[in-house]
Amino acid sequence: MTQQRSMAVVGAGVVGQVYAGRLAEAGHRVHLIARGATLTDLTREGVRLHRDGRTSTPDVDIVADPADLPGEVDVAYLAVRADQVESALPLLERVPARVVVTLVNLAGEARPVADRLGRERTILGFSGVGGTRGPDGVTYHEVKQQPTTIGRAGGREQAVVADLRGAGFTVDTVDDPVAWLATHAVFIAGIGAAVLRSGDSTTLGRDRAATSQMVLAVRDGFQALSRLGTPVIPTPLKVIFTQVPRLISVPYWQRQLRGELGTLALEPHVLSTRDTEFRMLAEAARELTGWSPILDRHLASAGFSAERPR
Repeated sequence: MTQQRSMAVVGAGVVGQVYAGRLAEAGHRVHLIARGATLTDLTREGVRLHRDGRTSTPDVDIVADPADLPGEVDVAYLAVRADQVESALPLLERVPARVVVTLVNLAGEARPVADRLGRERTILGFSGVGGTRGPDGVTYHEVKQQPTTIGRAGGREQAVVADLRGAGFTVDTVDDPVAWLATHAVFIAGIGAAVLRSGDSTTLGRDRAATSQMVLAVRDGFQALSRLGTPVIPTPLKVIFTQVPRLISVPYWQRQLRGELGTLALEPHVLSTRDTEFRMLAEAARELTGWSPILDRHLASAGFSAERPR
């Protein structure tokens, strides 16, 4: 039987609603902190999750402010876009939580954010879901190729991992979440720029030359990370981009881009955040890689130009 714990989720977008809802369905007391029009909608309609043709309406407590929480919670989750982190941190700091888990790509800001929240209680992670919001709620899917990822933190992460697995999420744990987030930032920047340049992931997946350029750009970024001492993880991602011949890797990525990974997980988010989160991620990838000319040109070709120090 699941041991009931108390949780707060800061951020009521797709990721926040999915994790809040699933954890509530697993028997936990979950409070979802929402703002603006989302607060109004959720207060009236509640959380509504749609997946694989099924709908659920989990019992999630909707609150407008940390002051509305009944007391200290066991875990607080940060589930906002990267470009919303700075404005969300003051809210999160007011949540009385024993442990804080981030489910956002903090890229190069992972250590500063952990320092601000308190390294002794912060667990870095990333979500494993994608989806869209509409008038009827959130329609989502789990990304098979990228499960929920949680950084190891001297054993402090074990209860969090148990909670998430108990809620039905597939969870991977990693020793170096800072390196994982850096790798992910470069990966998404490279693929996202290619999707934007092509217009959508299906079109990209049908274009061998464009996919090959994408692979070269991500490879260049990964090699730059390695030169700067940042491990490229997970290993399978490093291998497919830096060691597998393009004769094999390019057709592989063409299939992935035309499939669910491209059309459901990557394309909708990249297209909807082109001028917000994705732009920030592209710049973070530049900063993380230092000097990676192929990746730079690739980003610039999609409209993300920047002057680089020589």
